[in-house]
Amino acid sequence: MKKLLSISIASTMLASTFYLTSNAHASGFAIIENSASGMGQAFAGAAAVAEDPSTIYFNPAGMTYLEGTQVTAGLHIIDSSAKFKNNGSTPVGGDEGGNAGDTFYVPNFYYVQDFAEKFKFGLGVNAPFGLGTTYKSNWMGRYTSTDSELKSININPSIAFRSSEQLSIGLGFNIQYMESTLKSNIYQAALGMSDGKANITGDSWAFGMNAGIIYEITPATRLGVHYRSRVSHTLKGDAKFTNMHPLLGGDKKIDARADIDTPATFSISLSHQVNNSLTLLADVTHTQWSNFEELRVIADDSGATISVVEENWGDSYRASFGVKYQLSEQWILRTGIAHDQTPISDKHRTSRIPGDDRNWLSFGASFMPNNDLTIDVGYSHLWVEDAKIDEDYRLLSGSGKLVGEFDSDVDILSVQATMKF
Repeated sequence: MKKLLSISIASTMLASTFYLTSNAHASGFAIIENSASGMGQAFAGAAAVAEDPSTIYFNPAGMTYLEGTQVTAGLHIIDSSAKFKNNGSTPVGGDEGGNAGDTFYVPNFYYVQDFAEKFKFGLGVNAPFGLGTTYKSNWMGRYTSTDSELKSININPSIAFRSSEQLSIGLGFNIQYMESTLKSNIYQAALGMSDGKANITGDSWAFGMNAGIIYEITPATRLGVHYRSRVSHTLKGDAKFTNMHPLLGGDKKIDARADIDTPATFSISLSHQVNNSLTLLADVTHTQWSNFEELRVIADDSGATISVVEENWGDSYRASFGVKYQLSEQWILRTGIAHDQTPISDKHRTSRIPGDDRNWLSFGASFMPNNDLTIDVGYSHLWVEDAKIDEDYRLLSGSGKLVGEFDSDVDILSVQATMKF
């Protein structure tokens, strides 16, 4: 009985391992911050502009528009805020958790060179999923979550070629690593003990692909289409429990695994050069979060299903519009707006994903001190709609309820340098 109870607790918490989010600055737990030049225009036209090697991530076909060998290195500083306001949580006490957000640093790197006569080869390294939430130790939702963290690395070798003067085609292969950490408390007051502690860790390597085309409708107008496949991970984790009462199995470690698919995305982008100075940009991206219907936890020793959690996320859309203005030979100014839809309904929101729909306002600039160096800076502020939460959680007997709403916003500063050789 003790073993079954501890396994049940472990599997339930492991199932929550993937409730890891970027504090509502992107759809679900995705990270779009993979280009500083794109940041300045809210990523409008991302699959069509092809200005620097970061096009490897947004549309590898864009490599055909880059001359010679080029290298881009960037860093994105994401400062997120997520504050919970209680509205009738029961039955445990505690504070409202403070600011669950944090400051995160997301790097990326891209390399492009000529390959054969009409081909381009590129390599991108970035972080398409991740970040997390951290609450105060005595907050009223401590039995749902205290700390959550997800890190990822995506290695994306790509090739591209021009099949005609108007059409470019690109294809990429993705080697993706995920690592997660989850911490939360376990209620033991009824047994005369302070809270137990649970720490869940896991990681996985998996593979996917991406492909895109850019078609020049006219010399001034480009249409970009890009598809990025889902990546199917099997995240193997260790669930470690400390300060546990003997009736709950005492201190121990339980091995388990869970399958999760990152979502496929499909983007259509448009870039239209109005005159020598002004370019208009637009983008619509569909993210297939609806394949995240459930999270099934499997025991490593027997292969038996020990927990199934219904997710029922929905597909989401992101729409953006931007402007690029060539101020001089050395300076380009950028701005953009976007609306980013959440895939999570009020019914299925948890304290590990305290976000809702987001509205972006972005500004940026490119400075070219010489023909071989470009420095890009981008800034975005995200207004996040108040996210209501009504989340049940288990106690030793019965259950508790976390009820309230999150007030969130995000500031992002991006910097990158591109060298031509």
